[in-house]
Amino acid sequence: MAPRALPRFASYSTAATTQNASNTGINNAAPQQPVEDTQAALRLLRAQPNHYVVASITGRTFVLSESDLVTLPHLRGVQVGDVLELDRVHEVGSRNYTLRAQDPALGRRKAQGGRFPLILFQERDAENSPNSAAVHVATHSTAMAKASSDRVMPWSSSWAAQLVPAGLAHVGAVLSQDVVRVRCVVVEHTKGPMERIEKFKRRKGYDKVVTHKQPYTRLRVDAITLGSA
Repeated sequence: MAPRALPRFASYSTAATTQNASNTGINNAAPQQPVEDTQAALRLLRAQPNHYVVASITGRTFVLSESDLVTLPHLRGVQVGDVLELDRVHEVGSRNYTLRAQDPALGRRKAQGGRFPLILFQERDAENSPNSAAVHVATHSTAMAKASSDRVMPWSSSWAAQLVPAGLAHVGAVLSQDVVRVRCVVVEHTKGPMERIEKFKRRKGYDKVVTHKQPYTRLRVDAITLGSA
């Protein structure tokens, strides 16, 4: 399923939008329905002045814009001035639009805003393993069609629970480099403040203080490019 561009807000005031557009000279009119074509979504995003991305680096998820500085655990094998390209970008957006990779766990969105409720259901394989059951995630209508009500388990209604397994965005799908490219530059290798760690053993007379400075690597977001061009 192709990524979709959605308005950042489900509802907005037409008068306020017109007034803001006349003051800033930017056309902020957003389509009422989701855009299914990726190229059309990219054209809408290019019409906006500023963009952000949601990307995963070293297992952590960041919201980044151009010229942002990111402090990461020490990256081995890179030198100051090296150019890195992020390969796990989950979302790119602007003030009015969001282009997101396919949500994990089949989390589909309603046209009027919001998500279809997700639930967990157990599916047993009577032939191969009759005593075990696999847990699947699906929309409410799909699960009820496949499983009986006694196999359906409660599912949290929070937004974080829509991302399996623990509400972490970096477990989701990613956008291809034909859609968005994010380039970063290594600006420095630095260290954190001095940490004093005291180690001792009770009634053993063992007492030792260890000092440590955690190494870090800092990156600067150099460019966010929409499309392969």
